[in-house]
Amino acid sequence: MTGLMAGLRLRELGAEVVVLEADRVPGGMIRTVRHDGWLLETGASTVTDTPGLRALLAAAGPLPAMVQPRPESQRRFLVHHGRVVAVPASSAELVSTPLLSLAGRMRFLKEPFVPRGNPAPEESVAAFARRRFGEEGAARFFDPLVSGTTGGDPEQLLARYTFPVEVEYERRAGSVLKGRMRAARTARREGQPRSELTPWSCGAGLEALPRHVAASLGSAFRAGIRVTRVTVTAAAAEVGDASGGRYQVDGVVVALPAPVLGQVTIEAPGSDALAGVSSMPHASLVVVATGYRRDQVTHPLDGHGVLAASSERRRILGVVFSSSQFPERAPAGHVLLTVSLGGGRHPAVASLDDTDVMRLVREELGELLGASGEPVTSEIRRWPAALPLAVAGHAERLAGADGIEAANNRLVFAGPWRDGLMLRDVMQGGVAAADRLMQRL
Repeated sequence: MTGLMAGLRLRELGAEVVVLEADRVPGGMIRTVRHDGWLLETGASTVTDTPGLRALLAAAGPLPAMVQPRPESQRRFLVHHGRVVAVPASSAELVSTPLLSLAGRMRFLKEPFVPRGNPAPEESVAAFARRRFGEEGAARFFDPLVSGTTGGDPEQLLARYTFPVEVEYERRAGSVLKGRMRAARTARREGQPRSELTPWSCGAGLEALPRHVAASLGSAFRAGIRVTRVTVTAAAAEVGDASGGRYQVDGVVVALPAPVLGQVTIEAPGSDALAGVSSMPHASLVVVATGYRRDQVTHPLDGHGVLAASSERRRILGVVFSSSQFPERAPAGHVLLTVSLGGGRHPAVASLDDTDVMRLVREELGELLGASGEPVTSEIRRWPAALPLAVAGHAERLAGADGIEAANNRLVFAGPWRDGLMLRDVMQGGVAAADRLMQRL
């Protein structure tokens, strides 16, 4: 999506573009499988956009039919002592939640009165959460959220890259909770519609979104072409592919995953600094979309899904109640569950064969949600080295990429390793990269 959005923005700015995609289909980690009344998402499944992104997408032509989550799917769950427990949605619920002890609740609610800190640039998520919300708040809320979204270790991931909004809230308001309340008041005062904050998908599955963008680019989007070389000089740029193709261009947006950067020869002043990016740590992810008859699952599935803290020692990262979130994801009388496994917490899962992965999934769903018997359908998708981890030294890696851009007006970089893991972040990153390039040419 980074490269697609960069191409879309460049064309809007008047440039002639060529978008080269190594895969046979567009979309990166967006994959939708449809059969027999099932709609299975085996990668990213939702996006939260902005007015700017929505306008850019709409300018490409009529958007695919959009769907928003059912209101009841906003409820979240955590595993606590082996049981699935609802996450408090209000201060009143926080006071009575079993997720925290009395002392833990009092410490959590004290956050607005904790003085603004002066953290080190490489403060970890765990250190940030403990400082703001206490030991229990960090362990019970931040730990599962980190593992479920990044697959990483909160003791190693850096707060300012993993939770940039919360870090900024503290910087501006002196408190995460105060900053959140101020942002909500500002949004209401400025008439910002709540829909901008709500994730959405496409009725035909999220894969319809990259296909929409690719189709709008027409012949400018070229699939199945693997770039092997990028050469940049002060006067021109050239891109070479694995089949011997050569593209003479004015500028290049490199929207490659960080590990792939090490497999592409980039000839440009200062390009040695990319070694730090291409070697940055990543987590692999396994996604299993699995369907059951409704009577096979005892949990009401009345929410978005469930995450597990590392202290729970579960073998999965989390489960999304996909058929509760969106309509027409499962045939009548059935439910769809999407399970995430692996990450930095359980890296060995990525090497398990499909039989062992499904055995693990069935056991975990049985223990947590009361799922019994064989699933009606299942789809396994493996995403090796898919999640870049912003750990110690990340600022230097980004500075290296910045330095290369500064030395080469015809070359810019974008991607989740630089812009963030959320789909909205990588889409905005592609647009921003296009803007930077056009300002230089």
